[in-house]
Order: sequence, then C-alpha cells, then structure tokens
Amino acid sequence: MNAILNYHRICSDNVFTKPNDELVVSESKFREQLIFLQKNYNIVSLDGLLSFENKNKSNVSITFDDGYKDNLTYALPILNELKIPATIYIITKFYEKEGSIWWWELQDYIWENFQNIQFTYNKRNYEFSIQSNSQKRECFNKIKSIIKKLNNNEQKKLLTEITKTNLRKQFTNEFLNEQDLKLLNSNPLITIGAHTHNHLSLKNLSKEECTQEIKKSKEILENLLNSKISHFSYPYGTKNDASEREFKLAEELGFKSAVTTSVGIISKKNLFNLPRIHINEKVNEKILKFKLSIYYIFYKKIQTILSKAKIFN
Repeated sequence: MNAILNYHRICSDNVFTKPNDELVVSESKFREQLIFLQKNYNIVSLDGLLSFENKNKSNVSITFDDGYKDNLTYALPILNELKIPATIYIITKFYEKEGSIWWWELQDYIWENFQNIQFTYNKRNYEFSIQSNSQKRECFNKIKSIIKKLNNNEQKKLLTEITKTNLRKQFTNEFLNEQDLKLLNSNPLITIGAHTHNHLSLKNLSKEECTQEIKKSKEILENLLNSKISHFSYPYGTKNDASEREFKLAEELGFKSAVTTSVGIISKKNLFNLPRIHINEKVNEKILKFKLSIYYIFYKKIQTILSKAKIFN
C-alpha cells in the first residue's frame, strides 16, 4: 500500500521542548524509522509517489509540516546520510516578521501556571483548574477546540483574554528563516510546499479568507525561492479543517497535490485530498508496519464509528 508519512519536528535525543508533544521525534528514532522503511519499502519523493509507477514494493513518501528549524539542523543530515527525499510544507507568516504561534504560547502559559484559568468568550464564562498535568492537558485541549475555529484576529483576541496581556510571544527562531529555506530548496532531496500563511483551519474561514491564506503562502514562497510551488498541505488536515471547497481551491490555485491528515488509500482521484499517516516518537517498527498496512485504514474507520456512537449515546 502506497503511503505518505506526516512528520513535524526532529529533535536532539531525549530533548522534548514542549510537554506532551506528539509532534516530536528524536534523531535516533527518526533514523531507526527511516532505515526500517528503506529495507521494506521504496522511499520516493512526493512527485515520484504521485507518478503511480508500479514497483515490487509499496512506495512511501516523507513529509514535514510547518517548517521548523530542526528540519534543517536535525532531519536534513539524516536524510542526506540515507539519501532519502522529503517534502517540507512551510507556514509563511514568519517571512513577514510575525512569529506568534498560539498553540505554543497557550501550552507555555498553562504549564507555567497553577492558578485557575478564567476567561469569558462568546458571552460564556470559562474556568479551568490546572493543578495537575492531566488537568493541564484537559484545559489545553478544550481551549484548543475553541481557538482552532477562529480567524487570525479572533485567535489573538482570545489569547489576550486568557493570558491577560496583548503582547504575543514570538517563536520566529524556532522556524526556518529565508536563508535556511533557500539552502533546503537547493538540496535535490528536498521539495518545498506551502502550508498557508497563518496556519488556520481553512474550513472555518470565509471563502475569501481561505483563498487568501492559500494564495499568499504560494506567492511568498515562489517569490522567495524563484521556483514553482506545486504541493500544498491543509493546516490540521482533518475533515473538520478541510473539505470539498478547500480541495477545489487548492486545485484552482495551481497546485499539483494537497495533503490532509486523514487516513485512507492514495489514488489519482484524490490528488487534492491525499491521506497521510502521522508519525511520532512512539512509532516503532511493529507500529510502522501496521500503519502501512490496509488493516490500519479499517482500524481508523472502526475508531471513527465508535467515537460517533459514543457521542450519540
């Protein structure tokens, strides 16, 4: 079964900069995963996978979301060593001197404090106890479900309400700068793709806002790199974040493909709704083999059915 794998960050061994971070994979685990993949699958570029050539082994393509600095410092040396191609989807607001990341700021705020978090949003009062890690996780996930649906200005307003300051934390140094991006783009193993300008849930935006988010990211990258950007990644990428309207827009705006975070079968019919498989530190060889089998698709479908049944009971 052909598959696209979804990574985010690769960090130095045993260094996880954010608590409970499902987006981080250590250097040693990343190398271990890639070596297993090399032995058992054809690791190809995204363009190579989308050529749909039949080979003796399944094709697998490596992708990264967001454009973290560690993609250059930690991931690239391993990719170069093993001669493995990868696609990196870039958030472009950092190239306009905007370095706020709401999920990191919110996470830092919750884990650095122990007093109850209180705020009012949409005429409703909220209060969360954050004494333990489990309470902090619950608080983060509940606020995340609210803030993810907002546009850029509304997100900043809510963060101001929660943190009681309108000064947003800046994380620009955690992401690839212009020089980094040009260096990566010059590497024959690396393909640069777009990941919107502000990393917003596109389905929750107006059509005009959605179009601007996608179009602006493509234009900034093409002007910066002086090369065509052909591949796109929907922020968050679930069915609640991208649907038919967004798939059509990605095609109309000139991309060759667009990836989600939903699980499914890759075909020529879903080039703008391509499924991907999330990979984190917990994924060992046994789990990787399962995730790259047809059984994983059935497993995820059953999970979805049970989740919906639980909601209605």
